[in-house]
Amino acid sequence: MINFVKNHFLSLNRILENRLLLNTIYLILIIILFTTCLIFFLFDKKNQYFNFYFPFLIDSIFIELIIWIIPTLIILGIGFYSVKSSFLINPLNKIYNNIKPLIVEIVSMNWKWMIIYPLQKVVSFNEICLPTLVPINLFLTSNSIMNSLCIPKYGIQFYCMSNCHKTVSLLILKHGFCHGISNNFSGNGFPFLKINIFSIIKKSFFYWINNIQNFNFLNISDYNKLSKPGFFFHPKFFKIRNNKIFLSIIKKNE
Repeated sequence: MINFVKNHFLSLNRILENRLLLNTIYLILIIILFTTCLIFFLFDKKNQYFNFYFPFLIDSIFIELIIWIIPTLIILGIGFYSVKSSFLINPLNKIYNNIKPLIVEIVSMNWKWMIIYPLQKVVSFNEICLPTLVPINLFLTSNSIMNSLCIPKYGIQFYCMSNCHKTVSLLILKHGFCHGISNNFSGNGFPFLKINIFSIIKKSFFYWINNIQNFNFLNISDYNKLSKPGFFFHPKFFKIRNNKIFLSIIKKNE
């Protein structure tokens, strides 16, 4: 898995994306610093380079334009990119009509996450793998108290509640790796309620699914043991024979 992460998630594209973000932050800081120095220079009465200062610039339209136009252009640029991306990743977009969505069922426990792929008949604990450019339908519920799955890198937060389920549509454009956490305090094991999230290309996703097919089946004793309050540091994987585990958990909590 370590070599897999190095090949897919630490590539040149990811480094360039991070540099682009850093360059944007640096540009904003440089503009602020330059503007601040310019104002101090123009309004300093003890200016060494000029025998006078510029009090008339206090009501200058030119200064007003500089102060307001630069932030406005930055906000418009970010807004344009956000709106364009929102329409592009819409799962109801016509370009995704011919692609069969992936169904993923997520169950929160104390203190672990259970991820079910019903059509692929595999289950993972504390690790989720999602293909890029494929519509994803997430179904969320809780086998204990209410929890929230927060993914800071995606800017989303899902609530998982017992005796009900929530449906969320998701579409991932780029591959990468991130962590998910819970924002709801739920006891002693709350700090360990984390999840590894991989977004990879479709071919690598099915390779990940096929690897889980080599693990043992999830039986009743395994499920009862894992559903008890507790936590573990490494993800666990199982095959399943019954793809209606999610529905049985909902009916059990009714």
